[in-house]
Amino acid sequence: MKPPRKGAITKALAILMESINEENGSQLAYEHTAALDSASLETLAGVDNALGIANSCISQVINSLIADIRYRRNRAALIHQLPAEVFTTIVTCLTDDYAPKEGERHMLDLMVVSRRWRDIILNSPELWTNIRSDHPAKFVKLITERSKAHPLSLAWDTSRSPDLDSNNEGFKSMLELVTRNSLRLRSMEITVGCGSQQTLRRLLDCPKPRLESLYVNLYLTEVDDIATRRFMLSEGGPLKKLVLDSAGLLDWDSSRLSGLRVLNLRKPASIPSINQILLILSTSPLLTQLKLCEFDSPAGTPSAQTEQTGGEQLIELPHLKTISIRDLPPSYCTSILSRILPRFCDYVDVLENEDNSANTMPWEELWRERSDTMVALLQLSKLSDPNLAENSILSIRVTDCQVMIKNAPQPESYSSTLWFEHTDAHHALEVLGEFFGGIDFKIPSLSLRLERAPTWKHKQLDLHQWSCSLEILHVDGIHMARAVCKLLEHQSLLEDGTMSWSCPRLSIISLFYIYDLNVDERTEMDDGMALLLAVQKRWSGENGIPAAIQPKQFWVWCRDGIFTSIQSRAEAIRLIVPSFQMIQP
Repeated sequence: MKPPRKGAITKALAILMESINEENGSQLAYEHTAALDSASLETLAGVDNALGIANSCISQVINSLIADIRYRRNRAALIHQLPAEVFTTIVTCLTDDYAPKEGERHMLDLMVVSRRWRDIILNSPELWTNIRSDHPAKFVKLITERSKAHPLSLAWDTSRSPDLDSNNEGFKSMLELVTRNSLRLRSMEITVGCGSQQTLRRLLDCPKPRLESLYVNLYLTEVDDIATRRFMLSEGGPLKKLVLDSAGLLDWDSSRLSGLRVLNLRKPASIPSINQILLILSTSPLLTQLKLCEFDSPAGTPSAQTEQTGGEQLIELPHLKTISIRDLPPSYCTSILSRILPRFCDYVDVLENEDNSANTMPWEELWRERSDTMVALLQLSKLSDPNLAENSILSIRVTDCQVMIKNAPQPESYSSTLWFEHTDAHHALEVLGEFFGGIDFKIPSLSLRLERAPTWKHKQLDLHQWSCSLEILHVDGIHMARAVCKLLEHQSLLEDGTMSWSCPRLSIISLFYIYDLNVDERTEMDDGMALLLAVQKRWSGENGIPAAIQPKQFWVWCRDGIFTSIQSRAEAIRLIVPSFQMIQP
């Protein structure tokens, strides 16, 4: 686009100068630069001032015109053609999920994008509902005004800034605004540290009848008054979410705890009884997440509390997706898990209290008598469906003090994990064998890892309960490796009268002799021959005995110079089982 001709510019300036003379009663004139050579200083000053005024007026009009034109052009963009209610919904999601964490005024940033965005945001009360402790008091006041009657969400974090609980007037004004509008609070997230006890009490004690979500995380020292950590729920409707970390309720029987969707308690300052937890669960059929961690022993005995709740009726929780129970007293943990019946859980993580020193396995009753609950916790019913079980594997790991069971698709994920403590690895494996042998369907694919434990010594390895499912076997230590050699050459009689190899689907075998350094040379000399004979009997097909299916991987781990009898027979074994490897780390 070409610029205007100079003559047109001169005419425009002449018109502007004439208007300036009329407005100011002057007789200034502008023709061209050469005409100003004979003008007096006073005339030059007047012309200079007049042209400055003209330039300012022209720039103002032109800029306004350009802005108006651009506004009309931008309004044609797709983002600006969204209905106001759709745009408001998008901004609401942005506010809830992607708002900056450290005090940036994201709403103010959005308002400067365009005139339409500004108008919509200013006239949408639902967008002015989130209050943060790092907001200035003036901004909090603006939020409370513009939100009108809409419910408010509060995120209060003074754990990193204890000075916020000082006597500064801005903080006082902000706290006063929050407590004054507490009747409108729908969600509260409170994280406070030392020195914030007074603020904590005001926030927890103010009436909150519309509250649906409560999160309290306290970073207080041990010397802080325990009463500071405990509080009562105000009167109101049922909560949907309760998360307490180092805090506790004084009224675990409150009617507001019925209908929860999320229950997450860690180191509660007041321990709910087993009865109280069961009552909460029984009145929360829509519960999706249950997390109970680091409890001390609750008051009362499990038997007395169970009797009060009306017997052993199971609590069905069909929507429960996440279970995490860690470091609870064994009786507490078992009492709760034995009473709930979830349908399908996406994540299960149960770990008993490490201080358990009982000589019996607290979980034994649960595995033996509540098989339906354990099937649900481990999502085992999914494995009975060929379509769901195709890419899944059940992994069991038994150590000298723990059992970990994981039901996860391949590659491994942490979708369902169950941990528990024990004092006898051999007995724990027997209990699990009875459980898996007693369910009414077969596990399609099973991985078993047995790590070194004193109780394995001189014990026979009995895997007949899950023989049809075992595909992966990993054992640590010479005693378990020797037991596997005996297992490999064992056959059993089937119901149809035919003979079958023990664990006929076994395809991956790992024997770790590596952890045994002090080995008796006399017994070590027998290990190589025992392994070779087991391999010959199972996989050679000699003497008219049908060979078992060849393993995809057969690894034996041992240190160089130790277990030479196995190393000397490695080639002979590899001729029968090509996947056999000796690995010397």
